[in-house]
Amino acid sequence: MCKLDFHFYKSSVFIVILGVLLYVIGNFFLPLYGGLTVTLIEHSQSLFLLFMCCYTYYYAKHVTNNSELYKFWIWTIFWWFMLFGRGISWGRDFFPDVPRFYYKIIASILIAIPILSIFFPSIRREIVRRFKFENIPVWHIVLAFLFLGIADIAEHHRIGHQFLVLTRERKDLIEELMEIPCLLSLALTTFYMQKNEQKRLNS
Repeated sequence: MCKLDFHFYKSSVFIVILGVLLYVIGNFFLPLYGGLTVTLIEHSQSLFLLFMCCYTYYYAKHVTNNSELYKFWIWTIFWWFMLFGRGISWGRDFFPDVPRFYYKIIASILIAIPILSIFFPSIRREIVRRFKFENIPVWHIVLAFLFLGIADIAEHHRIGHQFLVLTRERKDLIEELMEIPCLLSLALTTFYMQKNEQKRLNS
């Protein structure tokens, strides 16, 4: 069975504190500048996701001698790139005049690649192996889903929205700010897996 790591690491404490600070700053202190602040945060997130694509590829090159590990990490790059595509609205942020039909095609391709890749035997075997034998950082994953849910509440006016977004004009700002801890938690999960993997390979 899988090994659940319930240890609350310092990095998890940092994520929680960061989330609270971003909530306070976003609602009370950060100026909007007519939407410029939101745009800068969005672009910063996109750059971070591109960094994770490059970093993961750099790591994957160090495990090329293990075919299934290499394919697994290449597969995770597709997930990072899909998140990048979603972050820039599949390119619509930069080319708004292009018909939406083309962006739906791009979105379908970027979403389909990582999902359909799960059916490759080597990818599926590695996922099963990790689930059975590798440690799973529970709090990193919980915090990722928690802040994803909080961002979704801000975006779609779900229950509790009035306590999260104190003024209507800051809705987009709070949504983007709450996505930051989510992305960092996903990155921490990746680093955690790679660190344990290197320990296993070196032992």
